Amino acid sequence: MKTRVKLVALFLATVLILSMTGAALAGPGDDAASKALAWLATKQNADGGFSDGFSPNSSVSATADVVLAMAAAGHDASMWKKNGISPLDYLQNHAAQLTKGGGIAKVVMADVATGGMLRARNVSGVDLVARLNGLHKSGGYGGTLYEDTLVVLALVNAGQSVPDDVIARLIKSETTDGAWAFTGDTAAGAGDTNTTALVVQALIATGHRDAIGRALDYFRRTQNGDAGWPYQVPSAYGTETDANSTANVLQALVAAGESLSNWSKGGQSDPLGALVRLQDAKTGAFNYQASAPGANLLATIQAIPALKGVTFVHLPVAPASGAASTANIPPQTLPVAGGRPPISAVGLVGIGVLLVSAGLFLRQVKRET
Repeated sequence: MKTRVKLVALFLATVLILSMTGAALAGPGDDAASKALAWLATKQNADGGFSDGFSPNSSVSATADVVLAMAAAGHDASMWKKNGISPLDYLQNHAAQLTKGGGIAKVVMADVATGGMLRARNVSGVDLVARLNGLHKSGGYGGTLYEDTLVVLALVNAGQSVPDDVIARLIKSETTDGAWAFTGDTAAGAGDTNTTALVVQALIATGHRDAIGRALDYFRRTQNGDAGWPYQVPSAYGTETDANSTANVLQALVAAGESLSNWSKGGQSDPLGALVRLQDAKTGAFNYQASAPGANLLATIQAIPALKGVTFVHLPVAPASGAASTANIPPQTLPVAGGRPPISAVGLVGIGVLLVSAGLFLRQVKRET
């Protein structure tokens, strides 16, 4: 009888642990991310790609960002189809034309995030990883500091080495007041939150955590009273919190191991809450700023990884169930959006324990009856 009681206790404890684990895995940004993705799925173009919001035509860069957002939420990018064409198909059909490091880097990261199913080593016959490496010259990759930082993150996630002179340039480009600027300008006040957040992630990804300098102090100085961030302080365009900047800084803080509770304002709002408040409750899309309501495509795309607590230091991987086509795909089906998030390792272990416990319990009951 005692054995039976012990087994029942083990069984019930396991169920309790699993329920608690499930609750813990469902973070506060999950619901907001799901709503944002549902809205985003309605914006897919007929060619399988997504616009950047400035033009109705699909953009390679924006489509790659969407794939990263999907991966952050565990969605299979090959299953998001319009007229039978997925975002991976669109990238495979158009990414080979890219020549600048920033755009190529995003496609390479999208490839990593889909488990290599985009085939970045052979995008319409072009090896995009080799093209990235070939751009290296004089401490950079021929673009702005922001673009070159994207290249660093793409190469790290693709398992490539980053030249020492590139890292040296990143470190040397810190502004005199502890930030980083889009163009690489080192003067005080030139820095912006977006570039600084990206550089912080790149330095951490390359093993230079101690070189993020005074970036956290810079984030403290530029944080608004609602716990969010603007693009730049001071700025001739105002310093109101915007979704893009807040999402970028959130990723940097997570990468740096910062507790968001330590970034609360007024004891009530933390940065994640500041971001969620910019979401339209009806559509699920994000506003760029509270004073500029209206579904903003780029703001919505950039918000999703931050809502899921995902950074670019270690890209999330949501393996695509089908490889991207190497040729244009004719219209086939109506749009399909969705995908199931992967089961976590913790969840798998818990399920295993539950099954074993249930088996032992039933076995003992059978013996005693």
